[in-house]
Amino acid sequence: MIRRSEISYACIVLATASANAFADPEPIVDDETIVIIDRAPDEGARDRARALGEAPFVTVLHPDDHPATASVADALATSAGTLTRSLGGMGSYQSVSVRGAAPGHTSVLIDGVPLARIASVTTDLGRFALDSFGEVELYRGAVPIELGGAGVGGAVNLVTRLGRGELGERVQASMGMGSFGARHLRAHYGDDHGDVLSSTTIGYAGATGDYTYFSDNGTLLNRSDDAYRTRGNNGFDAVDGATRFGSEDRSLAGGARVAWKRQGLPGSINSPAVDANLSTLDVIADGKVDVTAGPAIGRQLAFVLVEAQRLRDPMAELGLGAADRKYLTLSGGASSTWSIPLGAHRLAAGLELRGDRFRDRDLGAPATTQVGTRAGGALLANLDLVLAPQLVVTPAVRLDVLRSAPTLMTVDPLERVAPRWDVVPSPRLSTRSLVTSDLAIKASGGWYARLPTLLEVFGNRGYIIGTPDLEPERGPSADAGFVWAPAVAKGTIDRILVSANAFANRAHDTIAIITYAGFVARAENIGTTQGYGAELIASGRLAKTVSLTASYTRLVTEQLSADPSLDGKQIPRRPGHVLYARTDVVRSLGGHVAEIWLDGAWQAESALDAANLARVPGRILLGTGARVEIGGGLGLAISVANLTDDRVAYLPLDPPPSPALSETPTPLTDVAGFPLPGRSFYLSVDWTH
Repeated sequence: MIRRSEISYACIVLATASANAFADPEPIVDDETIVIIDRAPDEGARDRARALGEAPFVTVLHPDDHPATASVADALATSAGTLTRSLGGMGSYQSVSVRGAAPGHTSVLIDGVPLARIASVTTDLGRFALDSFGEVELYRGAVPIELGGAGVGGAVNLVTRLGRGELGERVQASMGMGSFGARHLRAHYGDDHGDVLSSTTIGYAGATGDYTYFSDNGTLLNRSDDAYRTRGNNGFDAVDGATRFGSEDRSLAGGARVAWKRQGLPGSINSPAVDANLSTLDVIADGKVDVTAGPAIGRQLAFVLVEAQRLRDPMAELGLGAADRKYLTLSGGASSTWSIPLGAHRLAAGLELRGDRFRDRDLGAPATTQVGTRAGGALLANLDLVLAPQLVVTPAVRLDVLRSAPTLMTVDPLERVAPRWDVVPSPRLSTRSLVTSDLAIKASGGWYARLPTLLEVFGNRGYIIGTPDLEPERGPSADAGFVWAPAVAKGTIDRILVSANAFANRAHDTIAIITYAGFVARAENIGTTQGYGAELIASGRLAKTVSLTASYTRLVTEQLSADPSLDGKQIPRRPGHVLYARTDVVRSLGGHVAEIWLDGAWQAESALDAANLARVPGRILLGTGARVEIGGGLGLAISVANLTDDRVAYLPLDPPPSPALSETPTPLTDVAGFPLPGRSFYLSVDWTH
């Protein structure tokens, strides 16, 4: 084992062995791993080793690169190929879409534990504070099979930090407050206790959340009723805590995480909700151990997940009737994955088992409690074929077998729905070649799937009718590209990283919730959709002072439908162009390090509905901030979001009703059509020791 204290830097350029088998943040180094020791810590891009060495296109997000209030979803929104949907405002519900795929096609895990629930296919990443983790891994393309590997969009793995920080700090604390009643308080302690590393984090965040936004009152062509309104019921309070221990060589780790959040559900622009709210409590516990048996290395993992939610809508403001419901999800699972060398090659194989139980209780009608269960497992295997010293080809396959069963669909004991079985294979092939020590070429292709949830299959006795014969959503996905990350500076430019790739995916039997008269809805397979495009990421630092990072995504999506009014139309909520750029300037002033930054995010126009009649206008948002070290480990920072206070966007009218009316004002919104706040400020103080 090579430790940090023994070398200045270890660059894993071909993650053949256990890095590919177990996807650890710090892979185990053995005879099958090529290690390069060729640069000082101040040279080369951050996470250069992983960008070059891992088969997927992977982006690693760090808390110190983002504002103190950033959620995991906020940070992911700055990455290539990634979009977030939110209810608008700080702390709101946020889901993530990668490469144009639906949010359910992106697996979300915490320390390798899957958060996907059997009742709902999406995960609210707005409830996780970014700085409660050491890093966030975003995989695009050949997602490691032990991380699920079945989503067209990829996977997001939230990794808890262990031990001291990068600069040897043990204690980190921060507090702050800002616009719209925003506030936070967070503390972290991590240390090395001999061969054991520890990590404990506790935090609180909240906001009143109310802000003004522009409203056209739902009449695009009538400007007489345009006005600014207050978006109420937008506040939240959230508390989270986590503790984790692990051995220094990462062969043993375990811990627990608890998160609670209560948030208002403000509704849409035209149908605001002033009293609806949702409370969520999550408890996650897991443990893993690596064992050896001769030349084989095995990882044993077990986890338990509990999620309790309560939805209150006493005034029926959400449009589905008055509601007071409790949801409870219980999940548990275990896996055993083994890796063994076969000459120059390496074989990895494993078995996963999981059971889930979901309960939906209507407190207004106790007799209508519904319970659903899902049990099953997966077989997974991959083979790293080293065809040349710098070329690795990896065929892999994952086979999921699941049994889903509901309780009675109605109070009539004669009306039963039989359990269903799903057998879902996910084969894929990836290649990676180290052309030079600084240039890697990657490609992958495979078949992926998303199983329907219990809610979609069996309904909820309320407003969603079950579809027991609903087919899994599945389809092919492929990508190819390169990563260039020089280990040494190019003149005055250092920390260079350039990544470019093209991708394509197609989803067959796409699942969508179709609403009928009377607010009754049903999940249906609506046909085939596809998307393709390209991603470009570039970053560099000039004279160890000025850093520039940019990411651009070109995305083309379309529906392949027998309905001529839908065929060829853009998939809703998928803008064709997304660009993010940020520049940082860091200098030492009087012995104190000071930093100032400016960023911008642009996205093109997109659609809200399948017929592309309702449009979300394009927009540009600017932000800025600064931080200065005061001394004694103290730092003071200020950040400004939506610097230009944009709250109105202009939607082109095609064709224009008259020569004088070619565009109309409309609210500034995210891709889901919910209004965004104007300019906001946040002041924070941090301390490290």
